[in-house]
Amino acid sequence: MKGLGERIKHFRLKGGFSQEELANQLNVSRTTISKWECSKQTPSIFDFLSLCNCFQITLDQLIEPSSYKQDHLHDFQLLYLTRKCESDSHDETILTLIDKQPLLKHVLLQFSSLSPTLQKELLTDIIPLLKKLFSALQRQ
Repeated sequence: MKGLGERIKHFRLKGGFSQEELANQLNVSRTTISKWECSKQTPSIFDFLSLCNCFQITLDQLIEPSSYKQDHLHDFQLLYLTRKCESDSHDETILTLIDKQPLLKHVLLQFSSLSPTLQKELLTDIIPLLKKLFSALQRQ
C-alpha cells in the first residue's frame, strides 16, 4: 500500500496537475506540495479537504487505513455527534472537544485568521465534503 505522500502524488498525476498547478489551486507553495509528496510534512485538515475537492475524491480515498486515519475520523465523528446534540450545551461540548484536540484547535485558529472572503470560499467547498464524511461515518 502506498503512503500518504505517494497517494497525493498519484492523485495529482492522475488529475493532470503539476506540483505548481496544484499549489496554485490550494493556495500553498510548490515546496509544500513537494514536502507532502515526500512525506516530510503532513497537510492540515483543511488542506486534506482541499486536496479531496481538487482531486474529486473522498477523504477515505486519500487517507488509507491506519491509526492516523482512525484517530482523525474519530475526531470528526465526535464533532458531528456534538453538533447533532439537542441540548443547549452543545456549543460548550464542541469547545471542550476542540480544546482537547491541539491540532484541530491550531487549524481552526489558522482558519479564523484568513480573510472573511477566503473563509466563505473555503466553507463553500468544505461543507459538502464534511457532509459526505459524516454520512460515511454514520454507515460504519
